[in-house]
Formats: sequence, structure tokens, C-alpha cells
Amino acid sequence: MSKKAPKDTSKVIEKKVLEVIQVQWEQHERVREILSILREKIQMDLGSLGYIGRVETQGSFVRKTYLSEDETFDLMLILQRADKPKMHQILDALEKRLKKDRIKKDPITITKHTGKIPYLRIVAGDELVNLFVGFEVIPGEETTSIFDLIPMHSQYLITHMKEEDRNEVLLLKKFLKTIGVYRNEVGAIGFNGYLCELLILFYGTFQKTIENIGKWRPRTIIDLKKNIEKSEDVDLLTSEMLLKYYPLYVPDPLNPKDNVAADVSVDQFTSLVAAANTYRFEPKISFFEDLLCEIPSYSDFMRKIIFSGRQLVILATKRNFQETEICWQKAMSMKNAFQVELFNNNYILERTKPFVSDEYYGLFLSLLDVNPQISIRKEGPLITSKDSLKFLQQYTKHVDVVAGPFIDNDHWVIHFTKKGQNVFEFLESLVKKNTFMLNVDSFLKIEIKEKLKIFGADEKLGEIYERDSSLAEYLFLFIERKPLWICNLEQTEQI
Repeated sequence: MSKKAPKDTSKVIEKKVLEVIQVQWEQHERVREILSILREKIQMDLGSLGYIGRVETQGSFVRKTYLSEDETFDLMLILQRADKPKMHQILDALEKRLKKDRIKKDPITITKHTGKIPYLRIVAGDELVNLFVGFEVIPGEETTSIFDLIPMHSQYLITHMKEEDRNEVLLLKKFLKTIGVYRNEVGAIGFNGYLCELLILFYGTFQKTIENIGKWRPRTIIDLKKNIEKSEDVDLLTSEMLLKYYPLYVPDPLNPKDNVAADVSVDQFTSLVAAANTYRFEPKISFFEDLLCEIPSYSDFMRKIIFSGRQLVILATKRNFQETEICWQKAMSMKNAFQVELFNNNYILERTKPFVSDEYYGLFLSLLDVNPQISIRKEGPLITSKDSLKFLQQYTKHVDVVAGPFIDNDHWVIHFTKKGQNVFEFLESLVKKNTFMLNVDSFLKIEIKEKLKIFGADEKLGEIYERDSSLAEYLFLFIERKPLWICNLEQTEQI
């Protein structure tokens, strides 16, 4: 029997996957009813408080592009622009009123989240509902909130998306979730639902999207309005462009200045390209099955670090019940600030990665050495001087000399390395004494100075590793560097 072609195999796989990830009518109606009841309650409470606005169901639910496994849905409170200064006051008043309400005899649990844009997290029955706040926007006006354009995004997608496109979006979302590049939390990095929907609109089907993703190169630009896809030559980018380097640029069709893919990291971009190519050539249903990371014991983890030849540093602050979105914002700010200081002081960073675990948020660092590589130029005697011979004898085979002796403008010259401050000592000094040098806001500077802990691969880290399983998983994957989706591939040959 002849082996099926990859495209035939993928069609069979995708049909099976859709049977699992498509939402059944009963589930959709249950969610719709809860959202409808909540929407009416919030609308009535808003009116009784004396504010003008409207409440809409938004996000993947209204677009019909949510997975059967999704547990969080979105409502949008759209206010007049003049009420923006009162946003916290309005949310606090709504929270107070909704806490007294019930849905089908079940109490409503509410938590107010206060990131860049505050919102309410509502638990109603078995469903989680986010109540985001946006403001009325007239086409051509500047937005005042990251959520202002969401109603227009929904209208754009409902207008342009065909019924059959929705299944293609579901497949792409599930694929991205499985390989670990989808953004599951507000404020986290990764591909989002709107970006998935735009990619399907551009390419047409899941298969065509995967096929084209496999050809992506860093700095790929996909412009839906102009129907153009191209790659910019990274070597030709100006320093200004590199300051805001994105591996993928997808201008928002409704606001072309915004990059819908701005939250996609380089690692996520390259991991997706690799996974797409692997799936194209050998489709497997494992690309749609949830993967669990087998975390090794701390002693086995330590052996991996030793064999890697890298120096591991963890900068961690306890969350103390801070919201995930806020923790991600702080971790990203820390990443940028500490990278700059380490680079400016000649430490050779291999990689950095922000993280938010159950108990901590912060930054993982992998360095080639705990000491910085400092190269110093030393000018010796004139080549006509009698001291030349002594200089040559002293430095010709000196272990710290990395260049020379060589002649430059009639003088003998060498470049030699000098060991600087150990990275742990440098970071302790930076955190406790020189926090003012970090390019972060004043509140985060105080938190870093008072609460940030610096760990190496030692017993203290081992205690956290054993206690916080989510941190252990993120840390193991940081050191392992192997994307989770590789784990389900069959071994074909031994090295």
C-alpha cells in the first residue's frame, strides 16, 4: 500500500482535530446565555449610576472563532471619551453592584485587574468573563485605549470572513497553542487571536498558512490592505528601525501604524517556522495534542547546566498576588533594562528570557562567563627604541594578549583582556546601590531595590525549583532550549 502524500494525511488529521476543537451547539448556547445575562445586568447598572455607554459581547465568541477548550470570554464596556478620567470609579461601582447579583442562583465573583488598562475578571458559573473598557472612536481619530478598536476589529472580520474560514482559524489557533507560541494571558508575549484571524484572511486556509509560514524569514511583512507579503533585509535596517525590531510585522488593517504581531518574540517566530515546516513534510496529530513537560529532578537539571558550559543567573521577585498582566509588563521592562547594563559592562549574554510563574516574575540570564570580557589597548615603545625587545619578550606569548604585538604608527601595540567584576557581584551592586541606572519607572526601581533576589545554580534555587513547578518548567525549557513539540516526534536515527 502506497504511503499517503503529506497533504492527504494532513486533511485526515485536520478533520479529526476539528471534531474535537469545534464548539457544540449546547456549549455555545450556555456561554451565550451567561454573557447575555451579564451584559444586561452591567448595562442596567451603568444606567442607574448615571453613565452613558454600552456593553457588547466581543472577542472570539462574537466572531465564532473560539475553541471548545476556551474558558475565558470577553465583554466590552464602551464609554464616552469624556468619562476616561472616571474609568476606575465606574469599574469600582460596577464591581460593588455585581457582587450582590447572582446568575441562576450562583453568586458572581469579581476581581479588578489594574494593568495599563484596568478591567474586571468575572467568574459566573463555570465561565470566566473579562469586562474590558474601551472608548468611542470615530474613524480617523487617535485611540485612547488598546481596546478601542476591538469592536471595529470584530466588524471587519465578520464582514470579510467566510463561514468556512472559521474552522481554518480554529486549526491555526490550536496548532499555535500546542507548539507554545500562542498568548494565553493578557500582557504575555505570543500570537493572539486577531493575528490568527488576519493570517487566515490573507492566506485563505490553514494548510496554505502553514505552507507560507514555512517560508517566512525574519522581518516578514504581511500587509492585508495592500495584499503584499515581503521580507526586509535585516542588514539594511537603520538603527532606528532596529530599536523596534519585530521578526513579524502585520499592520492592523484599521490602524496601519499598529503592528498586530508586536508581541511575537524572535524565539516564538523561529519555533513556529520550524514547526510549520516539520508539519508540512510529515503531518502528525501530535501537533494538535496538548504536551506536558517532564521536569527533571533538580540534581539532573544541575547536570544539564554544567554540561551546557553556560552560567545561569535568575533575577526573581515574589508576585505577592500581583496580577499576571502587571507582572509581564514588569518582567519585560526588567529584560530591556538589565540587558543594556550587562552589555554596556562587557558581559557576554547568550540569551535572556522574561518569565511569570505561579510565585515569581523576573528574568532568566544565560552568560558565556561570569566575568566580563574587557579588551584594553596598550601602546608600547617606538619600534626604534631599545625598549622594544623587552616589550616583545614580555608580551609575545602572554596568555592575556588577544592581539599583537603589532605595529601602529611607529609604536608596538597589544590588546589584552582584563577580568572585571563577577556578574553576581555586579548585579548585587546594580540592584542595591545603583538602581537609579536602570531604565525602568520609579515604582519598579523601588521594587527591584527592595525585593529582587539574584540566584545562581545553587541550593536556594533548588528550593524554589522544587516548590514552584511552573518556574521549574520555564527554567528547564530555557536551559533545554528544545521546543516542546519536538518531544512527540519519533526518533529515526541515533547520533
